[in-house]
Amino acid sequence: MKTFTVTLSGREREDGEAPFTWVVHALSDYAAVSKAKDIHVANQEEDYDVLELEEIFEGLPDDDCGYHWNDERDS
Repeated sequence: MKTFTVTLSGREREDGEAPFTWVVHALSDYAAVSKAKDIHVANQEEDYDVLELEEIFEGLPDDDCGYHWNDERDS
């Protein structure tokens, strides 16, 4: 499994809030986005149809990335 960083925005973007960043283990970028969406929906009580992919990359965010991220590699 690879580590991916996935940033998603939901309804919070309409209120000017920052998107959510999830770090997950997955076999591919497609699987990572699906997993992050599942986690986001479960944690934020949001619908899949309002989620937008903002960014995805392989690996962890830099130590000085300037934003909070949620470590879900064990999920």
